[in-house]
Amino acid sequence: MKSLEYIDRAFHIARICLKSYSKSAYRRLRKQPDLPGPQRLRMLLENLGGSFVKFGQILSLQLDILPKEYCNALLTLLDRVPPFAKDEVRQIFAEELGKFPEDLFDHFDYKPVASASIGQVHQAVLRDATRVAIKVQRPDAREEFLRDAALLRFFVRFILLFRIRTLYFMRDPVREFNEWVLEELDYRREAAYAEVLWRNARNNPAEAIPKVYREFTTSRILTMEFLEGCTAMDYLRAVEEGNAKQIAHLKTIGFDAEKFVSNVIGNFLSDAFRHGLFHADLHPANLLILKDNVVGYVDFGIVGNMTPVARRKQIQLSMAYAQGRSEEIFAAFMDISSCTAGADPAGFRRELEKRSQQWYRVPAIAGVPHLNRSLTVAMFDLLALCRTYGFLVDREMIKYIRSLILSDGLVTRLAPGFDLAPQIRTICEDFLSQEAKARIFSEGAALTLLAGITGWMLGGPGRALRAVELLEIGVASRKPEPARGTDGQEALRLRAYMVTSSWMVAAVLLISSRETLFSSSLWSVGYLMAGLWGGCTIWLISLMRKLANR
Repeated sequence: MKSLEYIDRAFHIARICLKSYSKSAYRRLRKQPDLPGPQRLRMLLENLGGSFVKFGQILSLQLDILPKEYCNALLTLLDRVPPFAKDEVRQIFAEELGKFPEDLFDHFDYKPVASASIGQVHQAVLRDATRVAIKVQRPDAREEFLRDAALLRFFVRFILLFRIRTLYFMRDPVREFNEWVLEELDYRREAAYAEVLWRNARNNPAEAIPKVYREFTTSRILTMEFLEGCTAMDYLRAVEEGNAKQIAHLKTIGFDAEKFVSNVIGNFLSDAFRHGLFHADLHPANLLILKDNVVGYVDFGIVGNMTPVARRKQIQLSMAYAQGRSEEIFAAFMDISSCTAGADPAGFRRELEKRSQQWYRVPAIAGVPHLNRSLTVAMFDLLALCRTYGFLVDREMIKYIRSLILSDGLVTRLAPGFDLAPQIRTICEDFLSQEAKARIFSEGAALTLLAGITGWMLGGPGRALRAVELLEIGVASRKPEPARGTDGQEALRLRAYMVTSSWMVAAVLLISSRETLFSSSLWSVGYLMAGLWGGCTIWLISLMRKLANR
């Protein structure tokens, strides 16, 4: 039975595509005015529905891939998909929660505020007067998306069977799409992601995540706090239509396009680097403009997750890109990719060197590179080079790169003159600095340092003295080089200063950690250890001086 449904869906797709093409061809033959290409594409994707609408949503932000007219036409797919009927909404509530909406809420608005490819959003008021937003899944969404996913898998098998190598790159995107379908169609997963992001954002004043109401949430219904504000999509439409009233209203709440975009980028990188979990579907309909450029987030169906190792790799890639260093970009990208049988790293490096010269302005201003072309171009260049030279990007990194591309598309539309490179560089440097401070001044670091020094003192002074003696013998047996004698002495002095500084830092860490590391009965041991460290420091310096005088 399911096979028949899949065949029927395949014929449905073919029939709609053929019908669209036939109408256009007939009009051209009759020399009649035809609909513009962008409008035809939008209508085709909307008629196909399901995954094809989602594909159109992604395309709508890629100004470097499609002409602007096509992107503008596809923007209407983001939240203007025709809604489904009131009776179907009531039926879903009865199946999922056992009651109709009017029996659960003080007020429920059956007119949706937004309608997308998988579901639509309604406003409601709880019994305690709290306003909430309720997302209801389309009745046939699960079946349609699963069928489309199966058809795409069949398409990939067809490619592999007939060895159509130019389309081999479709394997990973199709695999990712299949995983996305399973996550997006279960609203309980979205609720879990939203709750984690809400906890992570509590100390970030530029980020607002709505609260989840679990008692009104199922696999097909998601109830969250209602955030009051217009979407970035509303602002883009206002600019496009010249809606001066809405633009003026946004200015009264302190809206500044560049600041808002900066917060979007900052929130995304902070969530990714600090917490490893980030919103991975940053198109304009999912971003709310709140007071003072605070970014409100909705729709948590696509969320990225990175391990600490993956975060470190992405920081290296982001820093290399922001600093305009092609060699480091190559090394970082190789670190997040795997080789196929015919991989050509040398060819990848040569082509990367050529293409990267087009990404930045020449010359750099005060030694700081600035972007000449969008981040989208750079990312797609890198992905194209991977396909050409036999590399596959790690799947864990795909959502991060995709989110970067979506963020860049938002920058292109909201603040075209905004330069991403300096902000990416600043955020990465701040994160690395704070991470280093946290490691240095953590109790774990102090305990590790204390354990190492204690082990050295218990069993190691003899070994340390022997090492210094060997060093002294080596220095004494080496023939003097008059031209470099002074430099050698300076180097030895520098080492002595470094040794002294390291011991002093160790003592400070011990003293600063006394309240948590030691009980009052053991505090005297701390003073004893500090005294021993001081003596050993003087001993080491005297040995260094002897070496310098040899």
